[in-house]
Parts: sequence; structure tokens; C-alpha cells
Amino acid sequence: MKTLKRSLGLLKRKLGRMVEIKAGILLHQPVAAREGAGIPGAQLARASVYRPDLDYSKDEFTRRNLRQNDLYELLVDRRPVCFGWVARAGARVGILHDIQMTVPDRAFYIWDCVTPPEYRGRGYFQSLLKQLVSSRDTGANLALVAVDTRNTASRKALAKAGFQPLFSYLSIRVLGRVVLAVANRGHRLSQAQILFDQLA
Repeated sequence: MKTLKRSLGLLKRKLGRMVEIKAGILLHQPVAAREGAGIPGAQLARASVYRPDLDYSKDEFTRRNLRQNDLYELLVDRRPVCFGWVARAGARVGILHDIQMTVPDRAFYIWDCVTPPEYRGRGYFQSLLKQLVSSRDTGANLALVAVDTRNTASRKALAKAGFQPLFSYLSIRVLGRVVLAVANRGHRLSQAQILFDQLA
């Protein structure tokens, strides 16, 4: 019985590497100054200079900055408790597999957000999101974010922060090659890349 379980586990892992199915949701929210956005006393700061305590190498930090991305931190008692990257208008970002998006004019795209384990469950991610969409510094009027449909914690935080679904998308990759990438907006299916291109 153990041998059968081990064999089935190995087969499942091999199939998982051969066929990858992922789905996500693109969400949006208008950017506007709001009173009481986030946790009282928490401050939003742009990390404009690399520090060794960041979760990224210096090369990765520099590469992302050169590609029109800025790292924002949520500070509580001057300690960073949550991080999120923001791609500015015109930046080209990868969404899923081969799907790409050019961030539209007067918009920004939030991605690769991280809350260290010791700070999770305190609403810091939600506060980071709220402060980003109420910031006057960006000069944008629309915030965009994509989330994996299986990431229930992030989906809840995004909903509490006021983000609404724009459309959903699905991509299937077999042996490293995308065989299907579709999006659903208003019960109408289309090629995912076409729908993302229409945003620019």
C-alpha cells in the first residue's frame, strides 16, 4: 500500500509539472483621498534606496526600479510591517504565464505584496492597500491588482480594501507552453491577452 501511495504521489507531481492550470481575477478601484485610510499611526513610505533587510537582492531591486516599479512599505512605529510593489503607468508587467499588461495612463498596478509571518493577521496588508489608493503622490486615478483565485486571504483583504472585480482569466500551460489563455468579462469569453491589451 505504501508503494502504491508513493507511486501515485510521484505521478501526481510529474503531471503537475507537465500541466499547469492557473486562474486569477483582475480587480480595480478608483484612487481618491480618504480620511482614516488604514491603521491609525501606520505610515506609507516609498523605499527609494536599497537596504540589506529587504526581501530582494540589490540587483532585483534595481532591475524593478528601472522598469518603472516602486517599492512601498507600511511602517508601524518606524518598522516595516508590509511591502508592495507598484508599477507606474506605461510599465509592462507579467500577469500569468505569457499574459502581459501595459499599465494604463493615470493608473498604477499593485503586485508582489508581502507581509512577514510575524506581522500577519493584523490587517497590515489591507492598510497598505488603503493607503496606496488614497495617496496623492501617485498622480493616478485608478488602482489595479491581480490575485490568484486560490489565494483566499488576499482576496478577502482586497475586498475589504474596496477593490472590485474587473474580469477573471484562466491560463493552461502544457510542458511549458501555453495552450489556452482566456478571460471572462460580463459573461463574454475572449482571449486573455486581447482583454489586457484593451486596458492600455
